[in-house]
Formats: sequence, C-alpha cells, structure tokens
Amino acid sequence: MIELETPPKTDFYIKLESEADTPSVLAPFYHQDTETLVDDETGEETVVNWGDPYMVMQTADYAIDIVGIISKPTGVMLTDADGNEYPEQVPLDGWHINIRLLNDNFREVTEAIDLTNGTSPETPSRVWL
Repeated sequence: MIELETPPKTDFYIKLESEADTPSVLAPFYHQDTETLVDDETGEETVVNWGDPYMVMQTADYAIDIVGIISKPTGVMLTDADGNEYPEQVPLDGWHINIRLLNDNFREVTEAIDLTNGTSPETPSRVWL
C-alpha cells in the first residue's frame, strides 16, 4: 500500500491581541518605499525611507484577508425600532487575519507567525474560496 504524504498547510488563521499588533507581528508582509538621493558634490548615494510602511495584501506568493473582530450570536433575539428581530452578537477576543500561501516563498515566516499567533478554528468564520 502506498502512503500519501500530507500536503503542507496553506491556510493560516492568525489571532492577535489587537489591531495595533498587526505591523509588528506581520512585519514580513510590510513594504517600505525608498528613494535614492545623490549628493551633487560627492556623488554619494543615500537610500532614505519615505511614507509609512504598508501591508502588501496580495502577491504571487500569498494573500492576506483582514477579518478583524469576529462576533458570534449569543442565542438571544433582539428587536429593533421597526419590530424586526435579529440575533444579539458578542465580539470574540482578538483581531483575526487569514493568510493563504500560494507557494513556499513565505512559508518559513508564516509558520513562525503561526507558532506564536495561530489558531485552529473548528469552523472558521471566514474561509478562502
């Protein structure tokens, strides 16, 4: 009998304490624009950062989905001013981000993030199609 290898994980569910933690935890997915300045007198080149670093949400290597705060129903039904019923929702702790790897180029850094901030939801609130 031939044993099949389990394919490497491609979908990662990340839970941070808050949105403010995103730039530090997901730093490998951020980009900083730069500009090269040349001194007219010496010809010396200096590379300087300009603008704020920003998250690159999608490349040929990965895709990132910022889920944010996830809310779950409490089981209690509420009624709005127009008489419409709707389920009461409570927010779950944390700031949620999904990462899908499209190849292995970011596997090492993503797996490192997954070790410290990964979750394994039985039924994820949002999945990739």
